[in-house]
This record gives sequence, structure tokens and C-alpha cells, in this order.
Amino acid sequence: MEEMEEMEEDVFIGKALRQSEKPYKWAMYGEWEPLKEFYKKKPDEVVRQLSTNNDTVLHVVAVAGHNEVLQFLIDLIKEPNKLLCAFTTGNSYGNTILHEMAASGNLEATVILMSEENKVKEKYRSYKSMLEIQNSLGETPLYRAAAFGHTNLVKYLASQVKLQPQQQDIEQQDIEKLQEEAMEYHFNRNHDNLSILQIAVISQHFETALWLLKEYPNLANRKESNGLTSLQLLAQMPYAFEAKFCKNIWKMLIYKCTIYATATTRIRYKLTNSI
Repeated sequence: MEEMEEMEEDVFIGKALRQSEKPYKWAMYGEWEPLKEFYKKKPDEVVRQLSTNNDTVLHVVAVAGHNEVLQFLIDLIKEPNKLLCAFTTGNSYGNTILHEMAASGNLEATVILMSEENKVKEKYRSYKSMLEIQNSLGETPLYRAAAFGHTNLVKYLASQVKLQPQQQDIEQQDIEKLQEEAMEYHFNRNHDNLSILQIAVISQHFETALWLLKEYPNLANRKESNGLTSLQLLAQMPYAFEAKFCKNIWKMLIYKCTIYATATTRIRYKLTNSI
């Protein structure tokens, strides 16, 4: 019985992929006009599978970075529930459209998408923001943007991490603490417990790492699954100190990591000796 169901599902997927063969080729070769004409006639296809990795056309266009085409396709989705589906659907790797934009570094397209998300929020108050959706590795789009070294995009996405409506009436002194807690969700991925700072360091995106460290100094003390901090990970990367890298940035990164780690150690020492 299960085998029959799997065979029927494979047949359905195969049929769906055959139907999307032309728009997939158009997207791959950047032939946007016939692609737009196709989806204009069949707007329901915008949220359906386009590739074997379960990408929709929105995933593909997000990677390609064609903002005008992206806006055109989003405008074809008239029903809020389908817009919700388009924004929250992940591909085979759990990546939503925003995850793909985070990897490509397209800031303008990201701003467009976040603006369009407000339409969904007006209809669905309990809607989970695209920013909070994790992929199969447990990465949010903010984390993924840092992993690819898109500093300006990281700054923008961090600015979009908002408190829940019921939290906004809390006294001012508690708002910063709650905002830090909201950001905490984006600081680690589930796959290997690497922090957002550590993934930036490992990926050699030192400008992004330095910004993260300035904004969130406590990240300096985070340890990954093997018990290593960002500074210890950096020390294991001798090629990072070669002439092709910007020495001023990694020197500042080492300095900042050392300062924050030392400060934390002193605070712990004082607390221990005061008991």
C-alpha cells in the first residue's frame, strides 16, 4: 500500500516537473519575459514546485537577483493565504525565499520582501515572521546572511528583529533585555551549535564578524560543540593571516575578542570572590 502511494506521488511530481520544464529553463537562462508571460496566465503556479529541490520560481528569482521580476511574481499572488504559503515554504533544504536572498546578499530584494510580508501580517496576526523560520540546519535568514558575509544585509535583518506586539508596552528598561532575547534566537544554529560570529570567522568574513562583535560583545565567549571560542577558531586558521586578507580587520577582531573575553573573566572572578 505504501509503495503504491509512493509511486503515485512520484508520478505526480514527475508530471509537475514536466509542466514546469519551460519556466525552469527560462529562469536558468535569464529569459524573464516569457517566464513572466507564463505565470501571468497561470498565477497559481507561482507557489508550486519548479525544481527537483522543491524550489518555487520565487526561490530561483531570489537567487538570480532580479527585483523587478520578483515584484511582478509576488503581485500575481492575490490571496493572503497563498502569499503566506509563498513566504513560508521551504525547499528540500528548508530554505525559504528569504534564506535564498540572505545567501545572495540582495538587500533591495530583501527590503521588498519584508515590505510585502506586512500584507500577510494584516490578515494573520499569529503569522510567524520569515525572519524566525529556520532551515534544515537550524539557520535563520539573519544567520545565513552572516555566513555568506553580507554585512549590510546582516545589519538590516538585525534591525527587523522586533518585539512581539504584547511586549511593546513594557517599561523602557526591560525593552533592551527583551530585544537581546529576541536576537538570541538568531545567534546559534542547531546543526553544530556554531554561533553567528563563529560562522562568520570560519567563512573568513571578518568585516561581518567585527560588526557582530561590536554590536553583541557576548558572542566572543560562545563555544561551539568542540568547546572552542571564535578566537580559538581564528587561531587555527593560519591562512587567514596571509597578505591577501585585510590585516587591520583581523587584528581588530583578535583585539576585540581578547578584550571581551578578559572582561568576562574579571567579572566572574569578582563575583566568585565576593560570595
